Amino acid sequence: MSTGDPSEREIERLIQRYGRPKVLRFEADFLDFECELVKRSASKGRHHDITCFIRHGNRFVVIQKHDYADTPIFRAPSGGANPGESVEEAAIREMREETGMDIELRRFVLDVHLLVRCSDATIPWRSLVFLAQAIGGDLHITDKQEIYAVTLMTRDELLGEVERAMLRSGWGGFKYRAFLCRSFFEELDRIERRTESV
Repeated sequence: MSTGDPSEREIERLIQRYGRPKVLRFEADFLDFECELVKRSASKGRHHDITCFIRHGNRFVVIQKHDYADTPIFRAPSGGANPGESVEEAAIREMREETGMDIELRRFVLDVHLLVRCSDATIPWRSLVFLAQAIGGDLHITDKQEIYAVTLMTRDELLGEVERAMLRSGWGGFKYRAFLCRSFFEELDRIERRTESV
């Protein structure tokens, strides 16, 4: 089956260019409707997402999908690579579609291996998480079928009310996204402290 999942060879190339990410593992029980979404991607040979924390001034670009419209929940945009598409190409395309922003990848921060636990199966998933910089465009949604809203939020907002709302939701996917977001900022702090001390 043709798949857009990045090969280990491509992962090594990303490490050479954007730095070695922290590798993490996580497991979560997903609700039935969440599992159906993951299974749909897996049936097409896709078991990954590329997540970008896009810096825009002192805030980050975040999105909200229709399933949780008009809630306090926003998250870093993400998407998958199509067959034959590099991770960089996919990141640039997906971020433009979801946020209207042109981006540049700056740092490979996390490589997260997730086990999605469903009532009838356990599905492996992988999130490649990058720090990116907004370099052009303007905040708007191109893919209105998938994205409900796009805005800017501070780190404190994402690790405060947004995280609390995710954990209150009962969704496995939000439990995972809360873990991913907090882990991203913790690792980014570590990277930036190390850079400053050099």
